[in-house]
Amino acid sequence: MTEVKAPSMLRTGLVLGLLSTLGPLSIDLYLPAFPTMARDLGGSAADVQRSLSIFLLALAAAQIPWGSLGDRFGRKRPLYLGLALFVLGSAGCAAARDPQMLIAMRFVQGFGICAGTAVSRAMIRDLYSGHQAARMLALSFLVIGLSPVLAPLLGSFFLQAAGWRAMFWLLGTLGLAAMLLAAMMLPESLPREKRLSIHPRALLSAYAALLGNGRYMAAAMVAGLATTTPYASVTAAPFLFAQGYGLSPTAYGVLLGVAAFCSIGATQFSPNLMRALGPERHLALTTGGGIAVAALLVALALGGAAPLAAVQGLLMLLFVLVGLTLTPAAVTALDAAPAAGAGAAMLGTVQLVVTALASAAISLFPAGALLPLALLLFVTWLLAALCARRAFA
Repeated sequence: MTEVKAPSMLRTGLVLGLLSTLGPLSIDLYLPAFPTMARDLGGSAADVQRSLSIFLLALAAAQIPWGSLGDRFGRKRPLYLGLALFVLGSAGCAAARDPQMLIAMRFVQGFGICAGTAVSRAMIRDLYSGHQAARMLALSFLVIGLSPVLAPLLGSFFLQAAGWRAMFWLLGTLGLAAMLLAAMMLPESLPREKRLSIHPRALLSAYAALLGNGRYMAAAMVAGLATTTPYASVTAAPFLFAQGYGLSPTAYGVLLGVAAFCSIGATQFSPNLMRALGPERHLALTTGGGIAVAALLVALALGGAAPLAAVQGLLMLLFVLVGLTLTPAAVTALDAAPAAGAGAAMLGTVQLVVTALASAAISLFPAGALLPLALLLFVTWLLAALCARRAFA
């Protein structure tokens, strides 16, 4: 049986990190341009917001198709096809003359770049395991984590210097660069003898096996539930910090950026902690810590006027716990998956669905109130702890 020699971890991690970050960058980069885009395209704010919703829908819908294609044809050919669609969609967005064209091209863009996320995780599972896989995931999370912090600032610069269309030309250029780097620096990590059929029965069997795999699904749910903390916080922040505490967008953006850096930093410590503690104890400690910190946040909300410093401090602790939880949860899930492509695809789908539901739940409650966010975070960390126990039962 052919064995693929693992390339340099640093080089591979940076390339896979670039592939993984193009999706988040495509979300965050153009947020500052929403009002300008609506005016230039002759549409409403809702039209431009729909371009973001359709992008997220494409990301969720494409996880399983790309994962299945990767298991059948190897990792690199689907990756090239996905990046080509991403470049095409980016060029289409840059050339859009009305909201309808923008929305259609954003779907193409999102569907294409999903290949980068699905394939990068599958490649990590092909080439590495255990502590090495944890290090690779942590490195890719580091690159991904910079996007929500730096992308809006970069978008503001491009908006002022060259206009919003330049942002999409930049994304297309990055897509071409990612294709070139993947061709030069990444091996084909799935040997021919390990490739699977994509006959409908085989696909149904593969994903049914994952759904019936208790360890895999429990670990994937831990990753999804942990990810709700940053997503729900970002959803609630404009109302909580602006209405509740009277902060400007710049001020609460800085607070969220500091919390994001805490999470990014924590991901780099996670592999060593996982090796020292083992994934089971590691997840038990981080999810238990999440329950405790979220409970303090609930108590603070119930106590009346919650000091901003205390709220920010507890959110920062939760973001640290997210960074410590994601790597062992993802490694545990991928190690339990018989087919890496299907496993990576289902993991991404679970994370997107869980975080989308959590973000939607926040919007059902009064804006500017701390208690709904605190209760949601408490419930999600409690469920994450229960799923972590199930993953090793």
